[in-house]
Amino acid sequence: MTPPLARAAMTLATCWLGEERRGWAAAMAAELEAAADADAGAARRFAFGCLVAAARALPARALGRLALASHALALGVMLPMATLQLGGALFGPPGLSPAGAGLGGALAADATRALLLRPVYQAAVPALALLQLLTALGHVRLAWRLVAHDWAGAWRVALQVAAASVTLVVVLGALFLDAHEALAQAAVAAAELAAIAAAAQWHAASVAPRPPPG
Repeated sequence: MTPPLARAAMTLATCWLGEERRGWAAAMAAELEAAADADAGAARRFAFGCLVAAARALPARALGRLALASHALALGVMLPMATLQLGGALFGPPGLSPAGAGLGGALAADATRALLLRPVYQAAVPALALLQLLTALGHVRLAWRLVAHDWAGAWRVALQVAAASVTLVVVLGALFLDAHEALAQAAVAAAELAAIAAAAQWHAASVAPRPPPG
């Protein structure tokens, strides 16, 4: 039986090799099964050797470079954005207080605001937190669809994230709260839309059949 860690490494290596090297990936998977029957340790070493070989081959292929760029975008932008927005959902939406003191700080900063807007703020905080939470989950889904090269799904989720980000900016502005952080998040969402469109075009160009030389 193939060890789970070796199987996971081989699955990742197969994904990295892409469709054009699917035959080689199938041969490696068959060899892994044979190695696992003899020695689990040897199977793990073989699987990780295949993973290293697949990683080294990535920059040499157009689809490999796309995979590297997709993973970099997912790990470097989308998942950190999800973490930031999850923090906003758990510890207070952005812009609620310039001092970062949450609802209490926003109300204490201005006695008139505390008198007039306290009920409005108290009613808005759960909705803002839910919006931040949904946006965070959207970024996680977006990262997954990006690395899977599911362009239609990624575009749909990115539009939802962008709409939620714009909604957050509008609501914060309507409540006379600082929307600078939310504006930055909306700008990132717009950049993600552009990146997904570019990646989809890159993928289409990479898999398009090339005309025979004249």
